[in-house]
Amino acid sequence: MNEKLGSRAIAAIRAQRGELSVVVAITVAAGLLRFYRIDDKSIWLDESFSLWIASHSLWDGWRWLIEVDQHPPLYYSLLHLWIRLFGSLEGPVRALSALASTLTIPVFYAACRRLLDRPTAALAVVILALSPFHVQFAQETRMYALLTLSVAFVFYFLARLATSRAPEGRDWVGLSVSQALVMLTHNTAAVFLPAALNAAAAIIFLLFPSGVGRGLGIGQDTRQQGSGQPDEREEGGPSRNNPPTAGSAHARTGSSSGRMEPDPDSFWRNWVRFQALALLLWLPWAVPFIIQVIDVGSGFWLPPPWPGLVLDTFRNFHFAFLPSDLPLRPVWMWGYGALAAAGLVALFAQAGWGSQVSQKHPLHGQEMPRGRLRPETQSADSDRAAILLFCLFAVPHVVALLVSLRSPIYAERPLIWTTLPYFALIAAGMRALGGLLWGRLSELVAYTRAPRVAAVASTAGLGLQTFCLAAIIGLSALSLNGYYFWFQKEAWDDAAAHIAQQAQPGDMIVFNATWVQIPFAYYFERYEIDVPLRGLPVDLFERGELEPRMEEDDVPHIEELLAGRDRVWLVYSHNWYSDPDGIIPRELARIFAESRQAEFVGIQIIHFSGRK
Repeated sequence: MNEKLGSRAIAAIRAQRGELSVVVAITVAAGLLRFYRIDDKSIWLDESFSLWIASHSLWDGWRWLIEVDQHPPLYYSLLHLWIRLFGSLEGPVRALSALASTLTIPVFYAACRRLLDRPTAALAVVILALSPFHVQFAQETRMYALLTLSVAFVFYFLARLATSRAPEGRDWVGLSVSQALVMLTHNTAAVFLPAALNAAAAIIFLLFPSGVGRGLGIGQDTRQQGSGQPDEREEGGPSRNNPPTAGSAHARTGSSSGRMEPDPDSFWRNWVRFQALALLLWLPWAVPFIIQVIDVGSGFWLPPPWPGLVLDTFRNFHFAFLPSDLPLRPVWMWGYGALAAAGLVALFAQAGWGSQVSQKHPLHGQEMPRGRLRPETQSADSDRAAILLFCLFAVPHVVALLVSLRSPIYAERPLIWTTLPYFALIAAGMRALGGLLWGRLSELVAYTRAPRVAAVASTAGLGLQTFCLAAIIGLSALSLNGYYFWFQKEAWDDAAAHIAQQAQPGDMIVFNATWVQIPFAYYFERYEIDVPLRGLPVDLFERGELEPRMEEDDVPHIEELLAGRDRVWLVYSHNWYSDPDGIIPRELARIFAESRQAEFVGIQIIHFSGRK
């Protein structure tokens, strides 16, 4: 007996080491992809604004956020400290996002492993590691990688609460703190994430009033129950060999067996309490949040959420930067969605298999091996997993679309964190099509005494799963190639160099939108040339607006600003919003006799000279 237990312990240790090696390898690969050529592309408009805010003191940066921006302070505050340590060049400032995106991999794996199983978790993190969408924002000086990491921690603590017989207080606190960090990273997530979490909680409460905690983890085989081994999912939590302590929250002792049983009333009380704690931690930003929401409601640049915009969002979730002429591109596009739907159906179907299939074969009544069946407690957990994943993915999109009917806010970047549950569902779909579905078929065929047919069915399932994984890896590789070598950001470095090489004393540089001066100045100040930079219709944030529009009433200010100037450089970018009528180039052409134009990615440089 001791020898058997010893061999099992050794096998468990080897399995844990192998699992750790896989996770480390995927994390390292993800890190290499996220740091590769990180300083190759120019800083663009949004990135430069992050650097501009972070260049101020913390207090001044927060003040500017309230006055001209729509985001909370957490990322900018971290970036401020990061710049003080590593400087403000392109590579170092983007490394903060790359590091956050890389750290998301092991956290996401731990969450999926806890909520689903090891193979599904491995597939999910492979999809995330290779995602060109995530690689892109891992190489931007913006808050989206930090947002995704914070949501991964929410996902992890939620998974622990969903699979523990007696959830511990540290898991509840972890959920509250990580949720508050999400809310302090992006304002839309401050609404979307609580809405998704509480929508899932409400549905689970209505369908399963007993709560979400269970003694068996989702996907755990019943053979572990009597093996004498600790539950691998509990990771030190309550199990047969590691009973819960008297201080564990959300548990009570059963009268007959002495085992700790879930206390549903305690669970839901804790849910309300710790949601309130998350709100309390976020509360200092509540008033600035309201001010920013009012500013967004009064006017914002995002277009209405037409169906094409939603499709583009999911296309980028799947394979941003994929060549447009790739054969069967629509098939690949909908294939991801089909896998996610299959994963959702499989989680619910798994519950049906566990609760409806008897101990005898459904066809001819022969006894089936008990180790193959799913216990009833696991079936309920599978239902809960499906609800959690679906709500975390779908609710933010639905809420964003509903809000956008009044004030357009639907965009792919703020919703990047919803790809975590989405990728988990895709991985579950791959497992269902490649393993569970064909595995069930092979089981049924095996009991008809047709082992060869069963073997063929099992091999077909493995082949289908391998094909899906290979397709995702191939599409991601093509997309990453497009991102690294073909995708270009706004070329502010080239624009600044162009003017720096030709500027003369007495020149002036004007900008059609006040804040496009920021990325230009980021590069132009490296040349140490004394040329005034002025904004139209006003100087940088003079009106307290992020993007003031040029109006006909501002024309006299142009003439006043350029009085006595014989040479002027116009830096013209994002004019579709700030100068849609082309007022600035029209008026400059009226004042000056000559003009020369140079085109860069996302930017026009027009040199005006010789007054009429």
